[in-house]
Amino acid sequence: MELYCGVCTYHQSIEVGQKEEWKSFPSMLTYGIEHSTSALPFLFVPPYQEPLVSRQQIDDRIRADLIRAYHAHIDEIEEGWVPHQYDLFQCPTCHEISTRFWCALLLEKEIIEPTHQCERDGSVLTRLSLDDVAQTPCPNCCEQTLHVR
Repeated sequence: MELYCGVCTYHQSIEVGQKEEWKSFPSMLTYGIEHSTSALPFLFVPPYQEPLVSRQQIDDRIRADLIRAYHAHIDEIEEGWVPHQYDLFQCPTCHEISTRFWCALLLEKEIIEPTHQCERDGSVLTRLSLDDVAQTPCPNCCEQTLHVR
C-alpha cells in the first residue's frame, strides 16, 4: 500500500496487517522459532541478525519486554492468543508516520501494548487506523489530505 498527500509530494510505502510467514506469538519476534517452553527466546536474535519482525518496526528493548511479559503472564492469556500485526503510528509533534509492530497482551486487569517513540523527537507515537488517515495531518505540509492506495 502507499500513503500519499493530495496537496504536496509526500508519499510513503506502508505495510498493515500480518505476514504469512508469522506463526504464533511471540515467535515472529525472533526467527519464527517456537520456544514457548523457554523464557528466553530473545536470545535467538543476536544483534547482528535480523528477526522476522525487523528492528525498523520494533526495537530490541520493546521486543524483549513483550517476550518477557508474555512468558510472565502466559497463564492469564486466554489460550495463549495475542492479536498482533503491523500498524500505522504517527508522532503527535512532527507528524511523521511509520509502520510499527503492534500487539496486545490481554490480561485480566490490564492490556500490555508496545510503546513506540519517534526517532526524531522522542515523543510517544499514537496508533493510527486506516479509517483516520483522511483526518491526519500530512508529515510534509500538515494539510489533512492524506490518502491510501
